[in-house]
Amino acid sequence: MSVAAFVRRHIPTRETVGDNWLLRPFARQLSQPNLWRMNHRSVPRAVALGLGIGVIIPFLHMVIAALLAIPARANIAIAAAVTLVVNPLTIPPMYWAAYHIGKWELRRGADVDPAAAAQVSGELARFLFWIHHASGPIALGILTIAASAATLGYVFSAFFWRRWITSRYRARRTLRRNDRRRSST
Repeated sequence: MSVAAFVRRHIPTRETVGDNWLLRPFARQLSQPNLWRMNHRSVPRAVALGLGIGVIIPFLHMVIAALLAIPARANIAIAAAVTLVVNPLTIPPMYWAAYHIGKWELRRGADVDPAAAAQVSGELARFLFWIHHASGPIALGILTIAASAATLGYVFSAFFWRRWITSRYRARRTLRRNDRRRSST
């Protein structure tokens, strides 16, 4: 079974949204076709939204991505699923990279100043002092990673979507051409 068939089978339909008592007040907004169908516009938007939200917000990112998919007219299920790229295994290297990217972007070291650290006593106080100085580079790095991931996700998903549609069109055209040849002989 292909991934597309699996996703199509598990995506809720507009009818199931209208039947749910919790979602009934939002049924009109949730009945937009782009929110549930996979097409050349909704899929890249959903991938970009899911990656951006997943990187910026490490908790409740599925819910937030699904809610933001409505005004963005992105596929809700794909936006929520793509946020799973950010998980407990990917967060530590992502934050380490964000710190170094942010430090490079700020063109200054966020390392603890030894003179200032000497004034602070205790391990917890030194750790909090380091966090205070590292928070700027980490925040800037996370925003950079989120914007880059969203942009690359949009571009790659749009490219692969177009390539997939083109291959399906060519296969269909070849099949028709072969059927015409068989019927003419």
